[in-house]
Amino acid sequence: MNNITPAESLTEIKQTTEDFFLLEGNSKDNFVYPESFSDIVGFSNDELKELPHKHYSLINETQQSEILKIVEKLLESNVTSQEKFDYEITSKDGRNYWFREYLSISESDSELKYSCLLFNISEFKKHELKLNEIIDKKTKLNDSKDKLISIISHDLRAPFSSLLGFSEILINEPNLPEEEKTEYLQYIYDASKIQLQMVNHLLDWTRLQTGTMKCDPQRLDIRDVIDNCVSVLTGSVIRKNIEIKVKGDHGFFVTADERLITQVVTNLLSNAVKFTPSGKKITVTIDLFKDNMVEVVVTDEGIGIDEKYQNKLFKIESKFSKSGTAGEKGSGLGLTLVKEIVEKHNGNIWFYSELNKGSEFHFTLPKAENNILILEEHEELQKIYSQIVEDNFSSYKVTFCKNGFEALNSLMENVPSVLITYHNMPLMNGVQLISSLRKKDIHNKVSVVVLGDEIEEKEKLNYLELSVDTFFNADLPPEELVTSLKSILV
Repeated sequence: MNNITPAESLTEIKQTTEDFFLLEGNSKDNFVYPESFSDIVGFSNDELKELPHKHYSLINETQQSEILKIVEKLLESNVTSQEKFDYEITSKDGRNYWFREYLSISESDSELKYSCLLFNISEFKKHELKLNEIIDKKTKLNDSKDKLISIISHDLRAPFSSLLGFSEILINEPNLPEEEKTEYLQYIYDASKIQLQMVNHLLDWTRLQTGTMKCDPQRLDIRDVIDNCVSVLTGSVIRKNIEIKVKGDHGFFVTADERLITQVVTNLLSNAVKFTPSGKKITVTIDLFKDNMVEVVVTDEGIGIDEKYQNKLFKIESKFSKSGTAGEKGSGLGLTLVKEIVEKHNGNIWFYSELNKGSEFHFTLPKAENNILILEEHEELQKIYSQIVEDNFSSYKVTFCKNGFEALNSLMENVPSVLITYHNMPLMNGVQLISSLRKKDIHNKVSVVVLGDEIEEKEKLNYLELSVDTFFNADLPPEELVTSLKSILV
């Protein structure tokens, strides 16, 4: 909102929009609103004149007061002058539009003339707001990185004076008592372990931020991931006399990178173990969250998080670390990395915690689509298979491929729940196709059914080495597949 010259106005008008309206009169009360302007705002000329502040009555409430002050001041000045300002108005049907207005007063034949040029700059403003949003995001990210560098530079350097000091004593004092040597070595080991953890977390966080960390989503049973993580922590759980209970059956499939999601579950479980006293319990619950997400909840009976520190979690610039109930240390960056990983998978993470009562961490991941890939080129058989799946396995989607190469391309993009393939196919047989599948599906998550009339024992052994679930005689009616599929899918 500032004084401008006609030349500046003209240049800006040309750069901004071609959609403009001219209002003229000896006061704002005498403005005549063109039909094209009425079409946009949804109010007729008469209706606009009835509004207390004319078209200014349509301005967004947060701007209206400021705009009206400027307009009234200009109209009351009775001297040649001009003002420019932008504002957002709401039309009769609830749509929002941005306008740029040039309001000017000029003298002609000793009479003051008021004119108002209105430009519809909605598209321009949309891009401007989007650009400002990007700039704000980048600015906040840079600020976060500056704070992070300050925090990390201190935390990375701090332990080394002690590490070097204890190392120097051990080197120069060979006659130290064994008990004292063990104490110094234990400190060096623990501190080095924490520093390595911090460096690893920083490297992973940086790779996620820059997009250089490879993410290979596949269909995973989240219960399998959780069970593996619980097994890894068995030693810590036994030492602290803590029970971990997992609630939720197998069959909750998600689309995720197994290595990254293992990091998420391990970190949340490690924190729960770390902050839970001896004799208490940790519960991991798996369930559906809405229709298309799987939710995992890690609940502990630990010491909880003080409310004044809760807003520091997940933020790398406000690194927060606290010793566990048995003196366990951490890098303070684990939850930041967890949040990055979950959000990279289009999930969300949140928590509830009460001091001395425990914490509850929730995260969600996209539910994997149940898909059956069938190699079948004949349309009549495709229709039969589709009907079988629809009647018996309604939660599954069927995809068809005509040959092994087409199937291989499909497998590279989306690993299915079940693959049904013929043994004998032109160019690529069943063994070759399944071998290629298992290179991507390294944990044999995809169930495989092989259709063939005369499969030799040697070839069957090859299939079994590739973890094929069952064989099926291709001459039998397709309906016979229902029993075999039920043993795999239900």
